[in-house]
Amino acid sequence: MDLQQALQTAMKGEIEGRELYRAAAEKTGDTKAREVFGMLADEEQSHLDSLIQIGKDYEAGKDLTVPQLPAPASFEDAESPIFTREFKEKVSDFDMSALSIGMKLELESEKTYRQMAEETDQYQLKELFIRLADWEQGHFDFLQKQKGFLESYYTQKYSFYRF
Repeated sequence: MDLQQALQTAMKGEIEGRELYRAAAEKTGDTKAREVFGMLADEEQSHLDSLIQIGKDYEAGKDLTVPQLPAPASFEDAESPIFTREFKEKVSDFDMSALSIGMKLELESEKTYRQMAEETDQYQLKELFIRLADWEQGHFDFLQKQKGFLESYYTQKYSFYRF
């Protein structure tokens, strides 16, 4: 995969993640969830902006310079940084689907970035892809924790245990 293809693939993944998190932020009924999904959307946008800049520099024939990404968001709050305890009783199909789809997107992005890091021989680009892969893995872990926080309430609400 050449650099242009790699950047296009990465940009597509970042746009998909950003749009998922924006939609989740708009649709969720929980204030804190809205804030955190918005923060995740902003992080995906930050990744996209960096990739776009690298693409522009590449097209212009400039030396490859990797922009600095801001530090990843920190999610430090009790059992669930996204959902409040009150929200657990109201968890919807959309909320659980957003978490599941987000996890799949993050895992696929992480895998893609690691593959891109393996395939490039440019040190700075390799470092960027590794850093992005680590961020996506962190997002996956974070979303998995949130899904686990809500899982028992959700399955009980919809009587999944009767099967």
